[in-house]
Amino acid sequence: MSDNKELDIIDAASSVSDSNKEVLVEILLNGGFRYQIKVKSDNPLLRSLIAAFLARTQGKQDSYLFQIPIDENKSSLCFTSDHLVGLVTQPPILLRRKQEVETE
Repeated sequence: MSDNKELDIIDAASSVSDSNKEVLVEILLNGGFRYQIKVKSDNPLLRSLIAAFLARTQGKQDSYLFQIPIDENKSSLCFTSDHLVGLVTQPPILLRRKQEVETE
C-alpha cells in the first residue's frame, strides 16, 4: 500500500480536491457485513482502505490489518484487507494520481 500517497481523492460532484470535506464511507466485508464511518477526505485511513481495495483488483495478495474505531470510539472494527469487498462513499469520490491533478 505504499503508493496510496500518490492518489488524490476528488469529490466526483465538483471535480476539485477538497481535503477538509467529510466523507461517509460504508465498508463492505465478506459475509454481507457493513459498517459506516465518517472521515475527512484527506484521512490516511480512507487512502489505506482505497489502496487495499485497489491492490485486490490488481491481483496483489498482501493482507493488511485494519483497526478502525467505531461507535464514537467505544468499539473497534478489526478486519484484514482480504475481507474487504467494497467501499461506498458519499459524496461519490474519484481517484486520480497527484501528478494528473497538478498538470491541470
